[in-house]
This record gives sequence, structure tokens and C-alpha cells, in this order.
Amino acid sequence: MADLWAGYGQTIVLRGVTLNVDRGEVVCVMGRNGAGKTTLLKALMGALPKTGSVRLHGSDIGRWPGHRINAAGMVWVPQDDSIFPGLTIREHLTIALGKDVEEGIESARSLFPVLGERLDQEAQTLSGGERKMLGLAQALIVKPSVVLMDEPTEGVAPVIVEILVQAISTVAREAAVVLVEQNIDTALALGSRAHILEQGSIVESGDVHELHDRGILEQRLAL
Repeated sequence: MADLWAGYGQTIVLRGVTLNVDRGEVVCVMGRNGAGKTTLLKALMGALPKTGSVRLHGSDIGRWPGHRINAAGMVWVPQDDSIFPGLTIREHLTIALGKDVEEGIESARSLFPVLGERLDQEAQTLSGGERKMLGLAQALIVKPSVVLMDEPTEGVAPVIVEILVQAISTVAREAAVVLVEQNIDTALALGSRAHILEQGSIVESGDVHELHDRGILEQRLAL
């Protein structure tokens, strides 16, 4: 994307954001609450009006609707889970897949064995961390080329964080990942580059480990 501006009504949130991500790479977008991180993901997925250039596989998708962007290979894993009461884990995965269901479910089993063992359990009975797994599984089993993730490890136990990080690492071998994340340890475990947002603009960019070694991540993310 290049020179991306977006917001809500008359309120401008993103101000000229430019970044790129390649296949096999995890690029972290970091910043304090209210910096514009979630707005960035919404704009990329066609959920907000915007100006600037957004390109996917060489095509300008800036004016495409969300369903067309999704069909082209970009998926969004929002911060909040999307659980349908009364539906099982298997049914949630089936809805996400649409076709090649058995292959997709086997992929989910591989990423998250705990889900594979409980496919016929109602999703609404899952813990918060398990719901995070299901949300990731729904997005990742369709084999996207670009994955947008909004704080996938927020509020979950360390043991679940390890499982999520491993799954994201596996998928990032074949896809480009834009990871919105405030947890520095998660960013260091997954990220190659990082961009720090403040008031809708990128104020720091670079190798995530170098930014950490220089103390910039802690400085910019401190509450």
C-alpha cells in the first residue's frame, strides 16, 4: 500500500501510511491504543472508504468490496471472535471452507490438534484462547496469500500464545502476514520488520529486533 488515508466520516485516522509485505514474511504494525492499527486493517479489507494505493498480486484493489478482496486471497482475522451460537467447531470450519471441506478440516487438525479432537463440540463453549484458535483456523485453512491479523494473542494464556505463534509461523511460510500486535515478545517471535503507528502515521520502521535492541519498541509502546 502507498499513501493510504482513511477514517470514519469526517474524522481522518490514517495519514499517508505506506508499507509492503512479501510472501513468507510477517510485518508487524505496532502502536498504542487509538493509533489507527485496526483502522488500517479495515481499510485494507475494503471496510472503509480510503484514498491511496492498495495492490494485491499486481492489481489495484483499493476500490474493491471486501468479498472480492477475500476471494482474491486476502483474509482478515479480527480481534473479536465471530462465534455462531449452536454451531459446532466442524460447522464453523465448513462455513469458512465452502469446498474441499475434508482437506480443510485436516489442515485445521494439523494447526490446532485440540480443535481436531473436539470437532462436534459447540463453539460457544470454547475458552477465549480456543476461540482465538478457531478464528485463526477459519482464516488459515482456506490457504490465503495475505493474512491480516488483529492482536491474535491478546488476553490468552502463555501456553495458548505458544500454540498460536507456532500456527502463524507455519502459515507465514506460504503467505504474507500483516500482524497488528502490542505484545513485544510475540512480535519478536514472529516478525521480520515492524512499523510503529502514532496518530495514524508511521513514526518508526525497521527490523523488529533492531528496534527492540535500540529500546524504540518499549519507548513507543509504553502507556
